Amino acid sequence: ISVRAPEVAWIDAHLPAPTQQGKLRMLDIGCGNGALLNRMAPRLAHGIGVDASGGMLAMARKRNAAHAHLEFHQIAGPVLPLPDASVDVVTSLLSFRYLDWDPLMNEIKRVLVPGGKLLIVDMVAAPLEPKDLPAFAMSKRQQLKHRTVNRRFAKALDALVRDPRWQTMLKYNPIRAQHEYVWYLESRFPGRKVETLDVAYHARTLAFDSGPVMPGMIAPQTYP
Repeated sequence: ISVRAPEVAWIDAHLPAPTQQGKLRMLDIGCGNGALLNRMAPRLAHGIGVDASGGMLAMARKRNAAHAHLEFHQIAGPVLPLPDASVDVVTSLLSFRYLDWDPLMNEIKRVLVPGGKLLIVDMVAAPLEPKDLPAFAMSKRQQLKHRTVNRRFAKALDALVRDPRWQTMLKYNPIRAQHEYVWYLESRFPGRKVETLDVAYHARTLAFDSGPVMPGMIAPQTYP
């Protein structure tokens, strides 16, 4: 997870204040191999990871075998295997674009305690515009530093994107457009703004902090 340092640092900075017991109950949606929950484990009273991939969940359980307070569940739709008002924070790191937003958002509101938080970090499609050039230059400097510090990861990533199967993956990868994210999240949580963490030629990474979430249903999605 250290190769996602800016994204993880953002989540760290936006976690809600600890409960009276001093630790948080956290749900990670699209938990993958459990790396984020593993990193957060010392700060958690209870951590739950959910994912559609049984193979990834097997790796998550192996990675977190020493953490009895972390558990992992496979899901196949927008239904979360948790009781009402049972977690303080819900996170989704680079996975929200794969989800059925409105039905899952109702589930998120159901399982969060009143005043809990939703934190989303994800990649979106967006063309580079002149106004983005300062942020683009900073992102490129950070990328160069990242490749220098994480040489092994950078080498493996280069090999991955040269594989013909990578192009097939991109063809079917449902990356969303930036305006979809901004409209959806800012309309569902009035007054809250989507942030930009980095900028590339054709994509960027966004982050969203819902602020305190109160119980209630999300109205069905209708694009204006």
